[in-house]
Amino acid sequence: MILQLSRSPRALALVGAIPILAMTIAGCSLVPSPESIVERVVEEAANQTGEDIDLDVGLSGDGASLPEGWPDLPVPEGNVVSAIRVNDSFSISVEVADEDAARATVDALQGLGFEVTSETDFGQLKGVMLTSDEWNVVYGWTVSDDGIVVAYTVSSAAG
Repeated sequence: MILQLSRSPRALALVGAIPILAMTIAGCSLVPSPESIVERVVEEAANQTGEDIDLDVGLSGDGASLPEGWPDLPVPEGNVVSAIRVNDSFSISVEVADEDAARATVDALQGLGFEVTSETDFGQLKGVMLTSDEWNVVYGWTVSDDGIVVAYTVSSAAG
């Protein structure tokens, strides 16, 4: 997943420093998790660029929480591994058990009145764009030997 915070060199330098910061801190006795390092660096970069960003990464198996303000929309059943809110847009990544679990959320969105505007199927990469009066959704999943991961982005239709 790519998160574009800003085009400013200062913000990009902060995000680029994540691996160096993680290696430096690894020598300390109170080592923060990689997730908390990433979250703090991205949120600090956001503060400096004026963007309103909330980030939660749950790579340790505990999962991440949905971003603050997530709209009342269905979420795939599985482990949320990342959750991002940038201003009034939301994006999550979810590990799901199978393709039926990935597809179930598309079906649920259609049941809520969302219209499919585009659908692609490249075998192990599938995607659907949906829209309603209130929201635009870009929803897709990849199938690999490591499992199935859904990428789900919601933004205001008014924007």
